[in-house]
Amino acid sequence: MMSAVLVAGVSVVIVATHENRIYSAEEKTWRRLEHSGVPVRARIEALKRSEHGLTRGGTHGQTVHAVELVLEIFDKTGASHPAAVRTLIDEVLLPQFCVAGADVHLLRDPEDASIRR
Repeated sequence: MMSAVLVAGVSVVIVATHENRIYSAEEKTWRRLEHSGVPVRARIEALKRSEHGLTRGGTHGQTVHAVELVLEIFDKTGASHPAAVRTLIDEVLLPQFCVAGADVHLLRDPEDASIRR
């Protein structure tokens, strides 16, 4: 019985650590782009919570939720293309991102258009 509990605990830690890395990568991209990124506009198509409902404490004591935003991104010519961004969103701000059709502002990497924040 004890070994089953231990295996289950280890499995939870492995899944949470892997999922945390996926969503935390977006924060590293943000730090890189916050001064050099090219502003672009996107429209929220959908918001999906992480498969395992990952939440954690934020940098200012708040709770952040791991989500995947399904977006339609518009370039300056008006052309659009779909994208998905996995990120952590502050619990207080989450309702604003749940509204399909709402606009959000992202930063595009000037060197690599496939990387956005």
